[in-house]
Amino acid sequence: MNKRVISTVLAAISIVALSATAVLAAPPAGATGHGAAVSAIAKVVDSVSGQAHGATVSALAKTHGAEVSAAAKVKGAAASAAGKAKGAAAATVGKAKGAAAATAGKAKGALASEPGRLKAAVASAAGKANQP
Repeated sequence: MNKRVISTVLAAISIVALSATAVLAAPPAGATGHGAAVSAIAKVVDSVSGQAHGATVSALAKTHGAEVSAAAKVKGAAASAAGKAKGAAAATVGKAKGAAAATAGKAKGALASEPGRLKAAVASAAGKANQP
């Protein structure tokens, strides 16, 4: 950014210096010729300074736009990373909760089946005892 602005300003200064040198190097044509030379220099300075001003404003606007864009990208990336971390944490909690529920369900199922298993074992033993 600074190199662009500096090069633009240096270009403007050199154009003004060259124009002024060319105008002043011409032999004066009297009082009216000198006024025309001063007028020509003034016009060149106004034109160049206007162009330099425009170039400077344009360079600053581009730089500002790039900075705003970069800040928005950083903010977006941070929000994305935070969202991904939050999602990963929620997934981990969900998996742990699911595993705990599965373990509790298996234990409950085993307890519920135990009386039936014992009853079947007793009936089987009684059946074997009654056989000749």
